[in-house]
Amino acid sequence: MSKKIVIVGAGIVGMTIASKLSEDGHDVVVIEKDSNVTREIMDELDVHVVCGNGCSLEILREVHLDQADLLLAVTDSDEVNMITALIAGSSFNVDTKIVRLRSSELLESLPELSKNWPGRTEGISPDRVAAERILSLLQVPHAVDVAKLLGGKVVVAGFRITPRNFLIGIPMAELPKKFPGVRFLIAAIYRDGDALLPSGETELQAGDVAYCATEPKRVPQLVTTMGYSLEREHRAIIGGGGHIGRMIAESAIKSGIKTVIVRRNRAEAERLAIELPKATVLHGDVTSREMLIEAGIEDGATFIASTNDEEANLVASAVARQAGAQRVTTLVDNPNYLTLAHAMGVDSVASPRLATVSAVLRHVRGSHVEEVASLPQELVEISVVEVDKGSPLGGLPVGELGLPDGVLIAAVASAERVFVPGGRDTLPFGSRAVLFALAKQAEKLVNFLDRHD
Repeated sequence: MSKKIVIVGAGIVGMTIASKLSEDGHDVVVIEKDSNVTREIMDELDVHVVCGNGCSLEILREVHLDQADLLLAVTDSDEVNMITALIAGSSFNVDTKIVRLRSSELLESLPELSKNWPGRTEGISPDRVAAERILSLLQVPHAVDVAKLLGGKVVVAGFRITPRNFLIGIPMAELPKKFPGVRFLIAAIYRDGDALLPSGETELQAGDVAYCATEPKRVPQLVTTMGYSLEREHRAIIGGGGHIGRMIAESAIKSGIKTVIVRRNRAEAERLAIELPKATVLHGDVTSREMLIEAGIEDGATFIASTNDEEANLVASAVARQAGAQRVTTLVDNPNYLTLAHAMGVDSVASPRLATVSAVLRHVRGSHVEEVASLPQELVEISVVEVDKGSPLGGLPVGELGLPDGVLIAAVASAERVFVPGGRDTLPFGSRAVLFALAKQAEKLVNFLDRHD
């Protein structure tokens, strides 16, 4: 069902959200104070655009904010975003407000600050979500991408299929028969720049990236079945010690991973060395091969490029790959660089922009959708859906549900267990289903789920 959504702030995050929601058929209004940006939006997107201050009552009345289902305050200013959300709730009775916050202190304080505000206010930190995605990657050896769902009950991990992988050439329908002990599902395959959801006849090919859903306790089995060893990289080299780099470093240290930070600014490097005494902090250029070798890149390390300069991140990633890094991940937000990063041999890309889009989609996909995550290049969307009484996902065997083409159920979590459903299984009421959908089929899935008794 179409919703009216008002977006305040049209930076790269706001533009991406506006584009996605407009493509999905929602009534989108964008408020942006920069006239040059507003003209660009008018030329590129099919949305209503107003040039002005998102905190202005006059502007908010002009866009009929009182009729909005959702407000997104995603400017570069935490303070503006907070004020906009407060006005939207108190003066326009907007029930749901999403506030982009860079400050960890404000993000953690928001529940207390907003408890007396009308409606619901939720804070999102693109940097924190991107850092968490990278940290999940460090916990699964050899994976090129990892997403955790349902509070970690379900893990989705992507692995590159090497020519030696013994699963190559075996139809998906035959895998359970040939490997009866396997307890995961290959739910999506990236191949030749596109994505597909496998059928029973689909076979893996060398060069594919296979995305698999499983329980955390089955991850070791998944890693070895994908043809890799269980030995986890014992060293993480982080290029850049900004907000995201620091969050990654702190968590990596807590996980027992030897952590090296390379920082160009000497004063910042000295400060990090004092504040993170368990990390090795080097002052130097992260794009220098000699610096990366000094940091230990040749010793089976994972390299994470997390500077604020996307071009530097790409260059550093290419140098790290050539210097012998076991895994390379980079921070990139510019859509034009995402495909380039993969072509350069980068294993995984973390995008705060895309992380924000996923957080927003949860609020527009319907009350039955509890989580949304996107796989690389936004080709596949993962949704966690509650199977309550009246849900079109319950009451019939999976094979008889009539799911739209391009949609599959990868895992189900009930109170007792997590399992991969077969065509004859019926999803228990009260459980939660993890569904994969090709991005172009996501709206069809929403329409299917709206068939609620």
